[in-house]
Amino acid sequence: MEDDSTKGIVVKGPWKRVKTVKKSQTEKISNDMAFAEDVAESVMIPLIHGLSENGVDIKSDKFVSEVGFINEIVKAIMYRGMNYPHPMNQFIEAVMSTKKESVEDVYSKFDYEKIEEMLDNLEKEDE
Repeated sequence: MEDDSTKGIVVKGPWKRVKTVKKSQTEKISNDMAFAEDVAESVMIPLIHGLSENGVDIKSDKFVSEVGFINEIVKAIMYRGMNYPHPMNQFIEAVMSTKKESVEDVYSKFDYEKIEEMLDNLEKEDE
C-alpha cells in the first residue's frame, strides 16, 4: 500500500503560478511579477463582481480607469512585500498619512489638500 503520510496537507492560495526559486535573477523577478499579477487578479475579480451586484456600472470608462488604479495599488502592496519598487508606493506615501494611537489602533488619512496641490501643479505645467 502507498505511504499516506502526506495525505491531508493542503496548501490553498489565490495564485495560479507557484512561486519557485529559479537559477537566474531575471527568472526570479519575472516569476515574482507574475505572482503579483495573479494575486492582484484574484483580489480584483471578486471586488468587481461585488460592485456589479450592488448596482455599480462596471462597463463605464470611469469605472475601468478606477479599477485599473486599484489594481496597481494591489500590485504595489505585493511588490513592497517582495522588496521591489513600484511608483504607486511613493504616491501613496505622498497622499496618505498614518497616525498611531496605540499598538492596535493605527489610522490612515487621505490628504486631499496634497492632491489638490499636485493637480494644480500639473495644470500649470500643461499651460
